[in-house]
Amino acid sequence: MSETALTEFNQDFQWFLGSRKELLPKYEGRWVAIHSRKVLDSDKNLTELTKRLKIKGFKPEQTLIQFLSKEPIEAIL
Repeated sequence: MSETALTEFNQDFQWFLGSRKELLPKYEGRWVAIHSRKVLDSDKNLTELTKRLKIKGFKPEQTLIQFLSKEPIEAIL
């Protein structure tokens, strides 16, 4: 990922964090794809979402994809 792409990805993530409360009522229980600080698409099924992103010309690996739930998801690293 280029430095520009990484910066945009980080900006999208910060936008997601700041917009989470507003997004939650519409997208709770769904995966959301975010690019340029807007929701591109969403789905309950991550595989279906990534398929549609590819059809639309987006690279899922370069698109912020987050699952929205009331409970924060914890990752074990």
